[in-house]
Amino acid sequence: MQTDLKNQLLAWASMHNLNFLIGFHNYVRGLFKDQLQDLEKFDDKDKESKLRKNVLYDYDRNLHVNTFLMMYSYFEEWLYLDWKAYAPNVTLDTQKKGSIGRFKDIVKQLGVDLSSKYWEVLMDAEEIRNCLLHANGRISLLKDPQKVRRIIDKKGSSLEIVSDRVVISGEYLQMLNENITNIMDTINNSQTQS
Repeated sequence: MQTDLKNQLLAWASMHNLNFLIGFHNYVRGLFKDQLQDLEKFDDKDKESKLRKNVLYDYDRNLHVNTFLMMYSYFEEWLYLDWKAYAPNVTLDTQKKGSIGRFKDIVKQLGVDLSSKYWEVLMDAEEIRNCLLHANGRISLLKDPQKVRRIIDKKGSSLEIVSDRVVISGEYLQMLNENITNIMDTINNSQTQS
């Protein structure tokens, strides 16, 4: 009984924390939208108004990137904690030096189908994360730019390339959230049943 309550509490906290990141993103986007609506009232020829609009659009793009990175790192930490709590006997994939791909054997033991769409999207997110962190989103600076281009070219990726940089959309963040949530639910449910 005590273990079941612990697992339920951990599952609730996991989702609460992930939803908090999404809530933060949506709140800040709402502030940007309000500011843009205020600026729309001004004449487009006003240089200061145009500059402020451009800054808000840049901040909005940066907000998507930062939210993606926060969601990704939260999920990576969550996998680490689940590994220590539920599968400490499983070793990390040593071929992967970091990131969520190194937890593949652990999530498999915890009930995740590694051939699922959910895991595939997260493995693609790993490549996008690496591009954002190690090349500042610039695809041409990658060792294998085609790998990221293939991910972006997939139907329904909700990603695009603008001026050689990866652009994260709100739709992509929503898709990432759904995939992370699915994996977390799968693992949480496997722990509740054990």
